[in-house]
Amino acid sequence: MKTKAILMMMLAGVLSACTLEDDEPEEWKPTTETWEVTIEPEYVIDIPYWGGDFSYWGYRAQMEAYNAKGQRLTFSFDQIEDFTFEEGYRYKLLVDATTTDPSIMDGPCRTFKLNKLISKEHVGINMEGRREVTMDVRKVLMLTPNTLSSQGYYFLSGSAVDNYEKIDINMVEIFGANPDWFGCYDDADNYHRYICRMRLSITPSEHASFGTHRHRIRLEELVSQQEVEGDSVVVAATMEEYNSKAKELF
Repeated sequence: MKTKAILMMMLAGVLSACTLEDDEPEEWKPTTETWEVTIEPEYVIDIPYWGGDFSYWGYRAQMEAYNAKGQRLTFSFDQIEDFTFEEGYRYKLLVDATTTDPSIMDGPCRTFKLNKLISKEHVGINMEGRREVTMDVRKVLMLTPNTLSSQGYYFLSGSAVDNYEKIDINMVEIFGANPDWFGCYDDADNYHRYICRMRLSITPSEHASFGTHRHRIRLEELVSQQEVEGDSVVVAATMEEYNSKAKELF
């Protein structure tokens, strides 16, 4: 009887040890895949590609790329280590994509490093359908309807100087422009708002950059700035107008 009790205690100890070992997390190890990607010749405004997870970094200038399956990707200009992008050139690359530690919050899913430059071809920037327009562009705050607060969202609203064309765009949708041009503090901490007269080029795009917009806008010249009254940037809207603008721009 005593021997049987000892054996059962030993068995319980083994099972307990196995359970503890099973509860220990597996050690994370990075894995690397080699991707073939084609980098297109012109910057786009987009959210950078984080290896399948479009985590929000904020919209900014990105390299537009396609993998071997024809899937569209975007990379920050410095996201591929050892690779320097020049507009006007189409590149074919082999890129090492390495997974990152999933326990690190708010980080990229993968890091990217140039493995091989297969080709570099000068093709220029797409000019098909491109037009130039001079516009007075201002920063606008559309207030949230049915509230007593100033909550809402900002966008840029432009009116052409030489015709009646009007365009509303996201704050960073003009490549080469600086959102701070539309407002700044002086030495006395007073805030000043400006209309910026800009010469822009607008090119049709196959892919939507923001909301329903299918164009690429580039700053060609900042012509002038003119200070405006503070309340001129505020738009009161109905809920229907507010939702419609949000769908268009965001």
